Amino acid sequence: MYRSLFLASSCVLLSACNVLAPGQFSAPTDRVDLVEGPPVETISTPFDGALACLGPKIDSAVAFSIGNVVDATGKEQYADGGSGKFVTQGAADMIQSALFGAGVTVLNRRDPNIPLAENQWGIRDLKAQRPTDFYVSGSINSLDFIPGGGVEIGLAGVGPRWRQSRILVGIDLALTSAHDGRIVANSSIQKQLYAKETGFGIGRFVNDTLVYAEIGGSEREALHYTLRQILSYAAFDLIAQVSPEGDVAPCLVEIEASGRVLQNDRPQSTGDGSAFMAAMTAARDAREALSPAAQAQAQAPARAAASGPVYKHSKKAAQLANTATSHAARAIASADSVLFAKDAKEAAEFADAALQSMNLAIQSLRAAANEGLGGPDGDAAATLIEKAIASAQAAQKMAADMALAENNAAASAPAVVPAPAPETQQGLPVSPDDKRQGGMNP
Repeated sequence: MYRSLFLASSCVLLSACNVLAPGQFSAPTDRVDLVEGPPVETISTPFDGALACLGPKIDSAVAFSIGNVVDATGKEQYADGGSGKFVTQGAADMIQSALFGAGVTVLNRRDPNIPLAENQWGIRDLKAQRPTDFYVSGSINSLDFIPGGGVEIGLAGVGPRWRQSRILVGIDLALTSAHDGRIVANSSIQKQLYAKETGFGIGRFVNDTLVYAEIGGSEREALHYTLRQILSYAAFDLIAQVSPEGDVAPCLVEIEASGRVLQNDRPQSTGDGSAFMAAMTAARDAREALSPAAQAQAQAPARAAASGPVYKHSKKAAQLANTATSHAARAIASADSVLFAKDAKEAAEFADAALQSMNLAIQSLRAAANEGLGGPDGDAAATLIEKAIASAQAAQKMAADMALAENNAAASAPAVVPAPAPETQQGLPVSPDDKRQGGMNP
């Protein structure tokens, strides 16, 4: 009876767990169906409503950007299946998404490589970039594993168990005025992540065999999603500290409704809006301090956007642009020839030719930019030259790899050692006049 009951329960458990995974017993050439999990969804936090409430109340003339928000916990794990750092390295991007979702003006300072490259090519002036008024910086600096507790009870081999543990995460963020470097708001927030484990076990002897069954499960708050919540609330807290109380109060209802913040009887800090007014005043004074020519240059993008793009190039600029694209095309062709090189030497020659043509293309584009090249023609030339740069760099790497492979092959080949000349018993080489092998003429 016990054995039949055990076999029946085992079959039920195995069928419930779906032990046979797709493709487990399929032939290697058969295509198996992919396992489908939950659907793709957008990321939201309980504080998005409060941010969306407060963001539109900030003048669009005030611009925010995100600086470094580093992982300062020092916690890593590579042993026992660990994948490296415990804490996400993308905290700054999470804050940027939160501010952008709030509707405030956000400037991209996370990746300056594209404007720097276009400035180097001479097709864009960095002075036309909009300056930031405030930037967020800080760190995730606390990650403490708090020991938990539990209980396990067994009576005649039957009983439940329960355990719990916690992780404490803390951050410090600061909102700094880019005009004078003054910290206008600071937020220090921490949260405990709760984890629990439950289970139930039963053990019985069937004749002389011990049969033991156990079922259980565990739950834990997602670490990085919890961090996103902390960072979203911290973004709201920073903006609220410099916003008038009348603007913040209606949005606090969203925070209270979420039930995700414990204020410890401390009211939300607010400001009077003077930081925003000071930022706009400083930006206006900086524009007025520019020379008339610099003011015209700074206002040129706005005028162009209002009146529509109008680009006029000189004949010399057009000729230089054509020269640049020709050199770029030669660079791409030479780089492609590396793929068909018969040896490393020929590959290096093609790669050097691609690099030389690439440099000539860049020089020609810069000269064309100095002659007034811009607009769609300038963008088209710059795009082709960017392709030439990537192709030339790839060709250099491919040629170097081919040379390394040939050197390794030559080094691993067995050395050919010439056979020693036969010698006589007296240690002298055998001459053609010897009458017998191994001896000298008598």
